[in-house]
Amino acid sequence: MIGLTRFSSSNFSLILRILFFILCMQKCTPQSWWLSPENGPTCKTGTCGETSDTCECSLTIEHRLTMLTQNPPLILRPRSGNLYLYNDTSYVNQISEKLKAEVITGDGYGSRSVIAINGKFPGPTIEAYEDQTMIIHVRNLMHTDSTTIHWHGMHQKGTPEFDGVAFISESPILPGHTYTYKFTAQPTGTNFYHAHIGDQRSMGLYGGLIIYPKYKFYSQPQVGFTVLIQDWNHDDEPETLYQRMLNGVLDLTSNTIKEPTQSYDGASFSRFHMHSGLINGKGRFYTADYYGTYYNNGAPLETFEVEYGRSYRFRVISAATLYPFRVYVQGHPELNIRAADGFEIVRGTGSNSSELIVESFIIHPGERYDFTLSANKNPDTYLLVAESIEDLSSKNPREYHAAEAFIHYKERAFSYKGKDSENQDHCTSVAPCITFNCPYLYYPTSMRRRCITFDQANSNEYLTKSKEVQIVDETLFFNFAFPGEPGNTPGSVNGRQFIYPTFPILTNEAALTTPCKASECGEDQICSCTYSIELASDWIYQFVITNLGNGRGWSHPIHLHGHNFYVMKMGFGSYDTNTGKLLASTTDIECIGTKNYCNEAKWANSSWATGNNIPGLQLNNPPEKDTIIVPTGGYVVIRFKADNPGAWFFHCHIDLHNTNGMGMVFLESKDKYPFKDSKANSKEEGSHQRLVLFTLLVLAFTLY
Repeated sequence: MIGLTRFSSSNFSLILRILFFILCMQKCTPQSWWLSPENGPTCKTGTCGETSDTCECSLTIEHRLTMLTQNPPLILRPRSGNLYLYNDTSYVNQISEKLKAEVITGDGYGSRSVIAINGKFPGPTIEAYEDQTMIIHVRNLMHTDSTTIHWHGMHQKGTPEFDGVAFISESPILPGHTYTYKFTAQPTGTNFYHAHIGDQRSMGLYGGLIIYPKYKFYSQPQVGFTVLIQDWNHDDEPETLYQRMLNGVLDLTSNTIKEPTQSYDGASFSRFHMHSGLINGKGRFYTADYYGTYYNNGAPLETFEVEYGRSYRFRVISAATLYPFRVYVQGHPELNIRAADGFEIVRGTGSNSSELIVESFIIHPGERYDFTLSANKNPDTYLLVAESIEDLSSKNPREYHAAEAFIHYKERAFSYKGKDSENQDHCTSVAPCITFNCPYLYYPTSMRRRCITFDQANSNEYLTKSKEVQIVDETLFFNFAFPGEPGNTPGSVNGRQFIYPTFPILTNEAALTTPCKASECGEDQICSCTYSIELASDWIYQFVITNLGNGRGWSHPIHLHGHNFYVMKMGFGSYDTNTGKLLASTTDIECIGTKNYCNEAKWANSSWATGNNIPGLQLNNPPEKDTIIVPTGGYVVIRFKADNPGAWFFHCHIDLHNTNGMGMVFLESKDKYPFKDSKANSKEEGSHQRLVLFTLLVLAFTLY
């Protein structure tokens, strides 16, 4: 007792101080949360610059309402690009620019809930430089929803635990909780961050992420404008949208089920009704009379200011829920496509290469395209337009689904323009307009357009490594579709509807309770499980991604986490060259089984299975990407080197399809996981450590 008393009096207070210090380090680390722009910048001053080693930012996530001021809360209405109080029926006093800057407008129709980041919708664009250490603090102030943030385009080499996919790489961030992501800014280019749980991206939980190269060997401009595109629905929250996709959308005026719209090739979109489009959170809602005259509601649009004679880089990001958009600039029929998903591209190779000049391009959910625009037209206000590629010709009254922004030449006074009325008259049958990245081969001849598919581009990357994928170690087939019998056609990969684990599979694979079973999954079966495949370290993989069988549907944008890949070939079905309609699926691939699910497949010509015998394979500087559109009734061949250990999600980037099960996981180089000999920096580990330390602290006080 004397020894214990002596120990207690001389050392116990020191032990208490140490325990308390450790507990505070775990739990009480000071973090100055701030909102942008009133209370400080999104990113910490002194970081994210060209000479900085780190880029440290804070993101606060919470719900907000559109068309409402903040303090005091006042409901608004739009007109001619301005905002007025709801009771200002004569539109006499527009609100101040200061109040206007605080308002989340959407398309100006009604008031609906969105998810804001630092008070903004979409969230602020983060700009950093190659190889900087990114430190992003995320605080979830949503009352009932958990969330995660995926850094779309970041490879997370050495940090797979920060990829931000719920129950794949991490547990969700609970309401009221905070979490810090830490990773290297790599690779360079146009990327974005977004929620990766449920369908929160459709409510606005996304923002731009631009990584500039640290070496200035690019001749074209790098700094420019960020253009975030989203399809917009007036009525539905994410859970409602998902239920409507499964069960249908009811038209209450006619008491009928709304049929999905179709693309120009005849493929049906899912049941998500698009009312309008947004660019950087702003859009306007169009209606039309029975004579075909369009009217918009006069909501404010994003404006990009340019000077005559200069060239500008536009970084276009699709954060859309479902719909692809054709992007063009009114009065400027030449867009110079510079990059896709952050990787530089051109047309042709070597001495035969040339800049990829197009009239327009199509962008699908998850994709990013950079183009440069020469501001060399008559100074005026022009429209940057992103039209959905829905065939709306049979709608009566007519509908117009587009995201718009203004490009304003500073040399002339700004003018709030209406819908583009040029009707693309510069496109002719003799000189049709070129549209890049089509998910089909033809437009109707009456539209006077010519398609260029993505595989017709070539890499213009200074340090391309395409030579290392010349020889393939293994070829795998993956069918992204909705196969099955009526009443059971879930989104799936190879007939396996993805079920998320209850613990992150990256760090807790042993706890998995929903593995795929051979007895339940097969060529003629539909099953629900956590579909995963192991990839061997440093192997060269060739994936043949298909959209075939009785579950083929709208073309799917497929995104691979942890990697970029080389697009070696795109295969299409047969089309009516006059109407542009798909007639039949490709005959290059044979679906195995009796029910035409295409859960298993092989090359119809067995000689294609060896070497580089596939006709049309792009072996000379193939273009690079991380999200690729797989055409209806067709396929895409991609290659990459498995040199990034981790658990990587592979999924359709249409939110509703992903939620419905159209995804899977690659467990890559499991023997080389960066945290093999020590636990990953997980939320659970930190919580357990704090609990143990707190218990020790309580016991120490009790004994003392």
